[in-house]
Amino acid sequence: MRDDFTEDVKRILAARAGAVCSNPGCRALTTGPQDDPAKAVNVGVAAHITSAAAGGPRHNPSFSPEERRHFDNGIWLCQNCAKLVDNDVARFPEALLRAWKTVAEHRARNSVGRTAPARAESESERKARGIRPWIGKSITLRQMTTGGAVMRLGRDRGSSQVQVFDCTEFFVKIGQTGQDGWSRSIPLTNVEISFDDSRKCLELQERYD
Repeated sequence: MRDDFTEDVKRILAARAGAVCSNPGCRALTTGPQDDPAKAVNVGVAAHITSAAAGGPRHNPSFSPEERRHFDNGIWLCQNCAKLVDNDVARFPEALLRAWKTVAEHRARNSVGRTAPARAESESERKARGIRPWIGKSITLRQMTTGGAVMRLGRDRGSSQVQVFDCTEFFVKIGQTGQDGWSRSIPLTNVEISFDDSRKCLELQERYD
């Protein structure tokens, strides 16, 4: 017979973890809205630290049924992590799960009522932010060589005026319109952005190895 948690205990465990998976390497948000405006989705689990029944993961035979179903014996995890910790007991012993729980509750307590810190902007986001205002406009495309190719070809392979057609988080699409129009996409990892003072427009420097 299993000593399962009551619904009240499950709610307490979820709330004390801030509805976030207690695995510090995961920290997935476990609840959010469904398409139905009257419902929410939950992928969190009130997992037993020591098993709810004999023979289960990390079973402690000295625990009474009340101790096994008490919130002290529970940890809030996402479904993936709950499955993982029960399938690899040697890797996830009781002491580790209790440490996860302590850290998760401490983090949640210190986050209550506080604005989350701003996430650092990635390089791709920085570039896309600079390029997107130029969609539909003419820019300078300068093709640059790097590494050993500089000795053979020189650093500046040439420049041309192109139009920005689109820019995603990963690619910028440039080209020319008209009868002989063309377009191609360049990975943002291959470009750097600056300002062409002579033409008063954005300059993309495309790197070639």
